[in-house]
Amino acid sequence: MPRLATPVTVPPADAAKLRAILRKGTHKSRKIARARALLAMGAGQGAAAVQAEAGISARQYYRLKGRYLGGGLAQALEERPRSGQPPKVTATLEAQITSLACSELPAGASRWTLSLLNQTLVSLDYGPAVSNETIRKVLKKVNSSPG
Repeated sequence: MPRLATPVTVPPADAAKLRAILRKGTHKSRKIARARALLAMGAGQGAAAVQAEAGISARQYYRLKGRYLGGGLAQALEERPRSGQPPKVTATLEAQITSLACSELPAGASRWTLSLLNQTLVSLDYGPAVSNETIRKVLKKVNSSPG
């Protein structure tokens, strides 16, 4: 015998927060779609109607429903952190690279090169060695050239 679907009941406080998200419109589009889907679930619409109204897939519908029933509104609306390695270049390292590129040249050098910047960063113990391409991207972002 198949399991009966658990109905989603959205309390008035949660419904008010969801309507505020839809009214404001400055949230991420995925969050707005989730809020629209949760309001439709709370209104008693079926899975197909909710998917059509919110523009989500069946998999998104069932995951959203499970997260709301299991963890509440905050867990259903917010995205979980994604895996991956954190960036090696932080804002402080970017500032150090930029200030170093704008500083005086070392003795015997006619201009800053990417490899010279990288060697100087490591010798001054500003951080780990990064690739020359990373240094180039940092300098390009601040509209600076090493020459």
